[in-house]
This record gives sequence, structure tokens and C-alpha cells, in this order.
Amino acid sequence: MTHGPGDEQRPRQYFPSERPQHTTFDYDPGYGYQEPEEPAPARERGGTAVIVLSVLFVLALLAAGVLFFLWRGAVDEANQPPPPPVTQTVTTTQQETVTETQGPSNPLPTQLPTEIPTEVPDIDVEGWFNDLLGERAPAQ
Repeated sequence: MTHGPGDEQRPRQYFPSERPQHTTFDYDPGYGYQEPEEPAPARERGGTAVIVLSVLFVLALLAAGVLFFLWRGAVDEANQPPPPPVTQTVTTTQQETVTETQGPSNPLPTQLPTEIPTEVPDIDVEGWFNDLLGERAPAQ
């Protein structure tokens, strides 16, 4: 294997079989042989149920304590004599506006007409709508 000038910059890969392995073991004869330990038995899933029930029990005890003190406060408040009545006088002023009106300028007819017209007047509806919407061309 030849090495050129560019080989030193290139990373090299080493395999374990290329290097000699020097391993030394410190052996303590007094240490002795030990049997491998057995893994600890897995905990059962019943433990979570016990934890949940204990948390619920503690919360129930706390709620009972709070309700007890609220009940005691309500009993103390109910045993107090009622406060004396308070009389309050209120005066209000109301202004009234009177509007005088004169009789209607166009009184409504009290009777229906006896004659019904037979002719319908001629009305230019299209022109009337154009005048209303402002779309009619100015007259010249």
C-alpha cells in the first residue's frame, strides 16, 4: 500500500482485525463466583387502583371538612337576631307635559261615496317610476 501526499488529510477507517487487542483482566481469586441475580418481580397493576382510591378518599375528607365549616358558619348566622327594620322615605317629582292640538286639517270622510266611477284614469306608471328613481331624460 502506497501513501501519497493527499492521504494524510483523508480520514482513515480502522477495522478491529487490523489492530492487535491488548486486554488484561484483573482477577481477584477472593472475589468468588456469584450466581446471577434474578430480576425483581414486576409490580402488579393493583397498585394504581390503591393509589387512585386513596387520593379519592383524601379528597372526600377535605370536602367533608370544608362543608363542616361552611355548615357551622351558616348555623351561627341563622342564630343571630334579625336586624331592625329601616324606614326610608322617598320623594319623587313627575312633570307632565300637555300638548294641545287643533282639529285635523283634512277630516276623514264619515260616509262612503254613493257613486262608483266606471272609468279608470289613464296613468303613465312607467314614467312615474322613472321620475321617482330619477332615470328620466331631461326634456328638450
